[in-house]
Amino acid sequence: MKKVLFLMGAMLTISTASIAQTPVGQGNIIIDPYIGFPNWNNVFAHSGIAENHGDGNGHLNGGQLSYGGRVEYLLADNFGIGIDFNYEVSGYGYGYMSNEYNEATMVYDYVAMNYEYKEKISRIMLRLNYHLVQNDRVDAYAGFAAGYKNLNKSGVRTRVSTGVETEDTDLLLEEDLFPIAFPVAFRLAVGARMYLTDNIGAHVELGAFGGGLIQLGISAKY
Repeated sequence: MKKVLFLMGAMLTISTASIAQTPVGQGNIIIDPYIGFPNWNNVFAHSGIAENHGDGNGHLNGGQLSYGGRVEYLLADNFGIGIDFNYEVSGYGYGYMSNEYNEATMVYDYVAMNYEYKEKISRIMLRLNYHLVQNDRVDAYAGFAAGYKNLNKSGVRTRVSTGVETEDTDLLLEEDLFPIAFPVAFRLAVGARMYLTDNIGAHVELGAFGGGLIQLGISAKY
């Protein structure tokens, strides 16, 4: 009986050791695809225009999420360098209807106007992470990133009058009072990765600038 119990204990020890997690360390490559929220331009810059213009049909373009990914290489057990890329779309649209006097026909025409405006922002940043906590399950870090931001603006105005539709493209609407942003992006952040297996887990990051306040995603370690 003692031999059986000893054998079972030995097998359990070997089995547990074989599935134990390995802490993040020097030489590891970590890939973090993520979604971020909120989309700050839609929260502050565009929501008021969407709500206060048109015939009650204003809407936001792009939603409240951004999308991105990070790749990090551990130069040392507690220090990593990498690249952070994210992308977001924001903007607004609205429409209204009116009657306009047509001097050629000397009658009022029924006119429908529709406006659509979008901003597309891409950021690519060099990322430095200092790892504060590393154990079998958790990798917590503080990070700083800086790099390039590209902002693309476009607008479309569509006018339909007496069945005839005209469209102006690449139109920056007069309501767009926000200047072209300086093409520099940076981010300050703290975050943590929680590994469910030796290589796969989830991560959450809380940050200022350079993307959403909260970023959530999966984490793959190699």
